[in-house]
Amino acid sequence: MDLFRSYQLVETQDGYDLILYLDTGMNDVEFATEFGRMDEDNKKRLNQNIVDYIKEKFPNIKINTVKVMAGTLLLSSFLLSAPVLGHAATTPTSSITQTQSAYNYNVKISVNGSLQNYKNRPFIYNYTTYVPLYDFGKTIGASVWWNNTSNTVGINKNDTMIAFVRGSSKARVNGVQVSMPSSIVMDDVTYVPVRFVSENLGYQVNMDSATATVNITNRAVTQSNTYTVVSGDSLWRIGQKFGVSVDSLKSVNHLTSDTIYPGQKLTIPPGTTTPTPSPAPAPTTNNTQWPDVTYVVKAGDTATSIGKKFGVPASDILKYNYMEAGEWFNEGEKIAISGYAPRVYTVKAGEAAAPARKGKSVDWFLEGQYLIKRGDTFTITDVDTGRQFKVKMIGGYNHADVEPLTTADANTMKSVFGTWQWTPRAVVIYHNGMNLAASLSGMPHGVDTIENGVNGHFDLYMKNSTSHSSTTSKVYIQQHQNMVAKAAGQ
Repeated sequence: MDLFRSYQLVETQDGYDLILYLDTGMNDVEFATEFGRMDEDNKKRLNQNIVDYIKEKFPNIKINTVKVMAGTLLLSSFLLSAPVLGHAATTPTSSITQTQSAYNYNVKISVNGSLQNYKNRPFIYNYTTYVPLYDFGKTIGASVWWNNTSNTVGINKNDTMIAFVRGSSKARVNGVQVSMPSSIVMDDVTYVPVRFVSENLGYQVNMDSATATVNITNRAVTQSNTYTVVSGDSLWRIGQKFGVSVDSLKSVNHLTSDTIYPGQKLTIPPGTTTPTPSPAPAPTTNNTQWPDVTYVVKAGDTATSIGKKFGVPASDILKYNYMEAGEWFNEGEKIAISGYAPRVYTVKAGEAAAPARKGKSVDWFLEGQYLIKRGDTFTITDVDTGRQFKVKMIGGYNHADVEPLTTADANTMKSVFGTWQWTPRAVVIYHNGMNLAASLSGMPHGVDTIENGVNGHFDLYMKNSTSHSSTTSKVYIQQHQNMVAKAAGQ
């Protein structure tokens, strides 16, 4: 295959910048990780390949700057030691640490009047100012988190949660997917568009072109008692912020519906209500009852859209259903709206030191679904043979959908079943120091997300798990329950 799957030429005053998109043959994030581990000899060979590619493809075009991409992830960006034109190419002076030449670093960041001095300097790229996420989060008192397994990062402040895959041009703000200028990853540092992040966290952003300074200030009610709506806002949320009722906001702003939009100016009336206190901490005692208000998720629903339907903050929707920022709902799933969903606590993390061939029987809906979640990796032990392999949970809500983590894990799993078959086996899940009784079928089907030599995923049941489809054989479901009981030693 060709080394580069596509390219883009960007015209400049004295030639072109060339953007090359590598045909990696693997997940772009995985390749970016491997690229970062390349020794200098391999990087030099890649650089020479780039020069040869330019000679072949663009013999009559003057190329000044080259950027190498894996999907939306920037791997390397550099000026050539001499412009490449025809066959007069010279080897680029390339290193991933030389990306400075591709960006404008002549920009300063001021937060509430205080100039910031970050170790990883902000820069301007494609008319967008970028700041290092972690350093910027510390400046404004926000919490920054990341998940290396899913390559996801996020920043939270007050009741606003922003999450995105590193290098992506999509983000979720309080569960709602929105577009943003692509985040950029260099030397394992994540840089984010400062205007997008700041405005969604409730700040005002202005650029002073005379001093090349981005001024970021707290957004507040001005002397004229106005407020500028930001992404993720609702009338309920604004009312809570300023201690006024939704009806008062609608009346003073002559609104005939609850619909508002980012950038809209709202007049804030004098406070008429006391803000509702934050929800109580999640219960740690057994609860088997649903709250008064529940909801069955529809396609496209998010925490924010559901919250708007019921006048409940998106953060409460997540809390009441024991979810974290970045998690999403499944169509057909029942969720809690006015209080916490049922949950019991019969096992706890760290109670088991190693995988075992007998596990505790836990109800999937009351406990199991909160112990293993989408994206988790855990060890499976076959009860009869004692053989072990690792799987990753890729989804599911009536039971867990899992895939073997590697080709070796898939081969071990197949050796346990003999041949791929629907008939389930008794297994024990070992995760976070807990051994949980379960049942695993051996027939790959449906969605496939991991390159492991098997096309499809597998059903993993716990006590009282059921099928995602109403047409699934009751015999098959009962087979799973029998194997769960066996795994629990019953």
